[in-house]
Amino acid sequence: MPLPPSRRSAGSPRGQPPGRPGPAAAPPDPAARRREAATMLIRLDEMLRTAGDLAAAARDRVSVGGLTRYRRFTRKVRDFFALAALADEKLEALPPDLAAPLATALDRLHARMVLVFVEESAAFFAIFVRVKHLPIGTHEMCGLELRGLLAIRGFLDDPRYEGERGLALRGKADRIAELMRAVMARIPPLPDFGDLPSVGPKGSVNKPIKAARGRPAAPPPAAGPAARPAPPPAAPPAAPERPPEVRQLTLDDFQ
Repeated sequence: MPLPPSRRSAGSPRGQPPGRPGPAAAPPDPAARRREAATMLIRLDEMLRTAGDLAAAARDRVSVGGLTRYRRFTRKVRDFFALAALADEKLEALPPDLAAPLATALDRLHARMVLVFVEESAAFFAIFVRVKHLPIGTHEMCGLELRGLLAIRGFLDDPRYEGERGLALRGKADRIAELMRAVMARIPPLPDFGDLPSVGPKGSVNKPIKAARGRPAAPPPAAGPAARPAPPPAAPPAAPERPPEVRQLTLDDFQ
């Protein structure tokens, strides 16, 4: 009985028997790879403009939801660098004559995003550090943003950022880190509602509030008169002291 067409072609291209290997796939076309990398660069340029708009929105109302808007900006920045790393891998697989113009454009986009991130972050935290009432969770959110800042700070150690401009950017990035730590010092971290210890953004170990799993919790006290704690057992009465013996002295006691 012949197999249905859907099962007959399973496991092999165009209905070939499973045991017979299919034709080898054609090597990717360098021109197609170049077009793919160019499309990524266009997308990176759009993300760069969007990040600038998000940073401006975060600066407009810093004291009311500003940190949430700033995190939207940094999320777009992280997406930019993730796509830039992928585009760099695509360019490395191209011949040098095809990859050189796109690699130069990618370096310029990368440097522009680093500049936008440092400048906008410095402008935001210079105002946010003076906000009187900080929202709940500021300690944790600033801890996450501090890690992202330190990761981007590593880009500034690249030889491409040498010179006075790179030195100024490194100093400004270090100043942003100080402002973030100052904000974190003003508000305590949220309590840990888990059942295992956790590590805070600064490396401190937070003790859990809940009891650890697998350990029996103490039974709740019963309601009613039975819930009253039993009085401690009374100490046994002390034995009465024996009165001193009194006897009459005689002359023999003085010999």
